[in-house]
Amino acid sequence: MPQDVNPLIDRLCAAFPDLFHRRTPKPLKIGLGAELMALAGVHPALADLTRTRIRWALKVYTGAAAYRSALAKGGPRYDLAGQPAGEVTPEQQAFAQSPRARKPATAAAESTASPTRAAAPAGIPLHELLPELIAMAIPGKLDVTLKINTLPQAKPASPGTMLFAVQAEGCTVLVELKNKMWNSLKTAAESYPHWVAAITGKMGAAIEGGFRLDSPAVQVFEKKVKPDATAPAASKAPVPVSTGPEPEPAPRIERPKLGLKGSATPGKSA
Repeated sequence: MPQDVNPLIDRLCAAFPDLFHRRTPKPLKIGLGAELMALAGVHPALADLTRTRIRWALKVYTGAAAYRSALAKGGPRYDLAGQPAGEVTPEQQAFAQSPRARKPATAAAESTASPTRAAAPAGIPLHELLPELIAMAIPGKLDVTLKINTLPQAKPASPGTMLFAVQAEGCTVLVELKNKMWNSLKTAAESYPHWVAAITGKMGAAIEGGFRLDSPAVQVFEKKVKPDATAPAASKAPVPVSTGPEPEPAPRIERPKLGLKGSATPGKSA
């Protein structure tokens, strides 16, 4: 067990003593992980924890031998208050009773060197694979990105924030932005004919028909409209032809011819 995960598990045991216990754990109800992660930053005991750290602590807790032993015995599952909420199915019980398979070093090396991966057995129902897949889950990061190109209607949520909702893919996402980020959306709507804003954050607490977006960040981009390639090009205006009278040539200046001594010839001297 990683050394720095123990304090997290101890905090879960202290915050929810009717459910979490290292020596005598109880089977957790299905979906309890999502409920617990929704309390990250909200519950007093979890105020400084992120969803990722809570997910990690749950993974280690449910992978411990004591928890697998409790799951193997079957019986009810329990919620955060320690009340029964569902039952351990026979398939889940059998999975917990089965020993964890470990690959020999040679087999592991061969499987790593092989260019192809073995296909999953066909015909196995998902509900039978799900407990094993959950037990093998690795930590990850989930980011949600919303894209909007219209200024939403918003309501003040506090002196420094604005609250609005976005409908995306049939899901309602509640977004609370600080005034500085909200003003960047207003500026884009007032300054750009075409624009798009990317709002990125974490999936927060569930609401009716969707969820709340936590820790949002905003980036605004102006969209340059490309000219229509099918539109005919504008023809150049013809150069006008002059219709005025032609200019008269300049008068020719006659210069006298000079003789050898500079006298003008022909003609009489003065």
